Amino acid sequence: MLLSKYVSLLLVLFLSVAASDPVLSHGQTALSLQQVIERVRTANRYLIQTGLLVESGRYTLKNARSDFDWKIRPVANVGISGSKQTSEQASGIAGSISKKNEFGIETSFSRSVAYVQDKGMSSGVGVSLAVPLFGGFGKDVQYDKIYAADFALQSSKRTYYLAEVEKVLETVTLVYEILRQQSLIKMFSMQRKRLEMHVATVEIKEKTGVGNQIDTYRARIRLKDVQNQVSVAQQKYKGGLDRLKALLAMPVGSELSITAPMSYTPTRITNEEAEKIALANRAEIQQADADYLEAKRKSRVFEKRINPDLKFVASYRKNTFLQGLDATESYYGDYWSVGLTTDTDVSRSSQRSAFKQSLLNVRREQLKKQNQSQSIIADIRSRLLSLQQDEKSIQFREEQIVQAQGKRRLAEIKFSHGMGGNFDLIEAETELQRAQTNLLQGQTNYIVGQYRLRAALGTLVSK
Repeated sequence: MLLSKYVSLLLVLFLSVAASDPVLSHGQTALSLQQVIERVRTANRYLIQTGLLVESGRYTLKNARSDFDWKIRPVANVGISGSKQTSEQASGIAGSISKKNEFGIETSFSRSVAYVQDKGMSSGVGVSLAVPLFGGFGKDVQYDKIYAADFALQSSKRTYYLAEVEKVLETVTLVYEILRQQSLIKMFSMQRKRLEMHVATVEIKEKTGVGNQIDTYRARIRLKDVQNQVSVAQQKYKGGLDRLKALLAMPVGSELSITAPMSYTPTRITNEEAEKIALANRAEIQQADADYLEAKRKSRVFEKRINPDLKFVASYRKNTFLQGLDATESYYGDYWSVGLTTDTDVSRSSQRSAFKQSLLNVRREQLKKQNQSQSIIADIRSRLLSLQQDEKSIQFREEQIVQAQGKRRLAEIKFSHGMGGNFDLIEAETELQRAQTNLLQGQTNYIVGQYRLRAALGTLVSK
């Protein structure tokens, strides 16, 4: 009951600040916390830059896949060739259509037409087949670029997601710091007014001989402290708004006001439940899994590349001479070839070294994956413990406020009846202000801590 009472009081305090604080003015852009978060996710310049990396990754993947598209290559030529005795003009057009499948088998069909001055016109058609053997055969090797590009794309998406989480947390933290300073301005301003009235009272008492000069000095010193606190809070408030505008990609000179709920529901979740949710949702776990699987895939590719890079090549071409010295005769030429080609070294030492290095990388990624899980579990436990400590601190500050209010009322009675100086009154006022400030700090810490816990659980931003 006590907790809800002070939460409600602080919420009313915040709403009154939004309505009457002199820092605010008409013509402002008013945003709720949810609107601020959505605007950060769509307009923040850092997130836009990170998003461009994702788009770049998509084009890289598209380029890698294009190696297995149909390739159409037209060729045309016009020129003159000859020797000391003769020269001749030649022209022609040719083209080929080729396709490589997932196993690396490439087929090609070509067609050509050529004209040579004084010799006539010829045409030709051909087909070829190239089949990689041993090291170059198979989907793992041929799709290596595609798999690597897809891995990079998915990694960039996770990087973008983590950047979103980071910016949302930064935004929430900044919003509640702005609201805290806004509430402090109101709180300190009210205390300043009370102290100004108290200073006027002790000055009158001093002049009439009822009071003493020490009370006046003490009240004036405390008034200066509170005036400085108002000034510092206003400066921090304006600075926080400027930083928030930068996050929102808004002009720094624009007017902005924000609202956010100051109430909250205490978090009730066990360590085991939180760890289970985090291990199922955290992007870092998914990235660690992907890194491990990618390392294993690359290791298989390096192992296969230890085998010789050998190709089986077969081709056939038929040429037809359509014109010659005697147009009634035609000459047909058939050309074919079958063979094996390679440009590999015999020792394969570099390939063997690359494979051994890939095995080390697999082991490293496996350890990294295990360490990532433990790190997330430790993070979850730390977040939950921090919330528990903040909750206890809030309860302690609430009790402290009640005690400080009782002490101030007693000090006011004693001072107003001339039963002592204002030392106890100033001290009680200072203690009450400190307790209220600490309570506000504890409540904002708890709310922001709940957002940080959601981030640690992997549920703050939807994927």
